[in-house]
Amino acid sequence: MVSAVEQRRPTYLVTLNAQYLWQMARDAAFREYVLSAGLIVPEYAIVWAARRLGTPGLEHIGGIVLLREFLAVASRKGFRVYLLGAKTDVVATLAEQLRRRHGPGFVAGWHDGYLSPADEEEVGREVRQLRPDAVFVAMGLPRQDWWIRKHGSALGVPLCMGVGGSFDVLAGLKPDAPLWARGRGLEWLYRIYLDPRAYLRRYMTVNAWFVLQVYRARLRRR
Repeated sequence: MVSAVEQRRPTYLVTLNAQYLWQMARDAAFREYVLSAGLIVPEYAIVWAARRLGTPGLEHIGGIVLLREFLAVASRKGFRVYLLGAKTDVVATLAEQLRRRHGPGFVAGWHDGYLSPADEEEVGREVRQLRPDAVFVAMGLPRQDWWIRKHGSALGVPLCMGVGGSFDVLAGLKPDAPLWARGRGLEWLYRIYLDPRAYLRRYMTVNAWFVLQVYRARLRRR
């Protein structure tokens, strides 16, 4: 990520999980988008599947953990970031916190994730004018990814990354997953506990599909 910024080489990053694979299986254009990423980072589900398919050596890297680490490194190196996504109060709170922590110039700009077509053009113009080193898009899958696919290369930004619901957690407005869930593939269970109406059906469907695909692949290999 640092190399992409320092070399001014536009790229984007995907943190791969079961939900991404579910979407890839149903949408060829989305599959192409993911496989064309400059960096694909495995979350726990991918590590779990790889071990069962005889591909050891991967380590879990949560998207929010990676984002926290990069923000700290970016501050030390003098990078500037742009925040796009979440509700207005969430992204505004996070931008203010990051400016207090890392300096007033650290956050080049921000915008909420509720974009009309006119807003999309405005955000594109603003990003091109501000020339940040990285854009983090928190709109959820697949909206954030389609935004990056549509606008990323035209922005001239070295690094784009979809970060899901990370803004709410980093701003302290939603709790992070507890230690018993973090890095053990149980974050989805914690999210269901917090908001069963929003997550129960989605996670049950995707997780069941994903486990089935892994064991089908094992049988094919045998």
